[in-house]
Amino acid sequence: MLTTRVRIQMALDRCLAIGLAVLLVGTPLAFGGAVWWMPSAVAVLMTLLLLVWLLRAGTSGRWRVLKSPLGALGALAIGLAVFQSVPVPYRVSARVSPKTYAIQSLGVHPDLVHADDPEAVLIDSKSARVPMTIDRPATLRWIAAAVACLALFSIVSHFVDRLDRLYLVWGSVVAAFLLNASIALVQIVGQADGLYGFIEPGSGPNWAPNMADALKAPGETVLRTVAVAKSTGLSWSLAKPVLVPSIGTMMGGPGAFLALASLGLPLAVAMTLQFMAPRGSREGLWTRLSQTGQGSLLVLLYLSTLLGAGLVGLFAGPVLGLPFGVAILLVGLPSLFGSGLRLKGLCFIALCTGALASGVVLGDRWGEWLPSANPTPRVDFARSRGVWSDALPILKDFPLIGTGLGSFSSIQPYYKTRDAASTTAMSSLLQWCAESGLVGMGLLALGGLWVLFRLPGAIRRVGSADRALAFGLIGAVICFGIVSTLHWTVELFAVALAASAVAGTCNRWLAGGTDLFVERG
Repeated sequence: MLTTRVRIQMALDRCLAIGLAVLLVGTPLAFGGAVWWMPSAVAVLMTLLLLVWLLRAGTSGRWRVLKSPLGALGALAIGLAVFQSVPVPYRVSARVSPKTYAIQSLGVHPDLVHADDPEAVLIDSKSARVPMTIDRPATLRWIAAAVACLALFSIVSHFVDRLDRLYLVWGSVVAAFLLNASIALVQIVGQADGLYGFIEPGSGPNWAPNMADALKAPGETVLRTVAVAKSTGLSWSLAKPVLVPSIGTMMGGPGAFLALASLGLPLAVAMTLQFMAPRGSREGLWTRLSQTGQGSLLVLLYLSTLLGAGLVGLFAGPVLGLPFGVAILLVGLPSLFGSGLRLKGLCFIALCTGALASGVVLGDRWGEWLPSANPTPRVDFARSRGVWSDALPILKDFPLIGTGLGSFSSIQPYYKTRDAASTTAMSSLLQWCAESGLVGMGLLALGGLWVLFRLPGAIRRVGSADRALAFGLIGAVICFGIVSTLHWTVELFAVALAASAVAGTCNRWLAGGTDLFVERG
């Protein structure tokens, strides 16, 4: 007989499950979170999730502390952003970040001020206080988004204490990815452009993204003259977004699809292999699936994963498609040993790899085979390398604490060598280094070293029956890390939330918990 306390706990667990699913599936469907009403919606939902989780912890009477520094490192990163945004005495700012002090004091390009002589900068008062970020509103917005991501990371780290909850979190990320893949396929077949195939930023309904959202979303902007005063000859210019072909439901074009796919595709492969594994049963595959009622789910996931792999290859090209191929093999091959998959699993991995390679080839020869079709939208690596070269001088000029988290789009126009200005560094890793400096690099290195230190022991603790899930998590982290080095990822809010949720499951596993791979009765 269930007691009142147990019933309350079960109700709170259901609320948490519904809230996490709505957040992880809803933000990609809501244009990737790059829409004017999304910050308010996420703030309300995350507040409710935190309240429910605190009530859940209060009714259970205990709070498990995970033996992991990742949460503390995330809090330190937010602390760095707070330090960057809080005005400090001018002497401190001039000593810690002279270039930033020059920009804040004079509002000019930092090359016009000698950083070696901060006292040469004229200020109105010796008691002046200036922040050490070049764009304080952008840093404050970054802090708000980072707090939401850290809260989600903490909630998921404690929530996924059994297999069905792990499936809920991963399945939400996979569902968002596969829904985007399905819509992208319809767009390709129907030659339809726009979000969902019909919505263009700035010309859609009131609830759709406007031009201000397009300016802030990952992409490029250009300055264009709108008027010239005849009396003075002065011209007025406005920043306009360079709109790229929209793929699926998210702002950012094919780059947004690939950013979400770097998490969704490895997890989809892992879940498919896990459903196929006999897990000690002597029954045949279809007999087991008919008994558990998972046959239709497996067929849908199997075919959708192959579709997603093909579209990833189509949009990624040979360079960016390489980390996805590595992830598929890294998830699939170790999962075949000791799990009973053998030929069935090997065929699935071969089909996934073949679908990815076929997509790459199709994208290369799209114009030859379909001369009437529009060119396949792909990530332009020539353009990415140009933005990377622009970001390197920023690292040199702001070495210690960077330009301020979230401020890259404000500083890059002063260093750009092309007409268009990029709102991202075309590399999340490079952008993090430019915005946070050596301090941020140190925090990132500490987290990476802890993960590498804990990984061998975590793998040894996992049984052969759960090998697909463990290596699925490893493949997702590695694929996401490589793609974040070669391209942007977390600059889209929906991808940042999905990455926080997946990182939360990884945090629990590395902290010593293997219960997330175990069914609980």
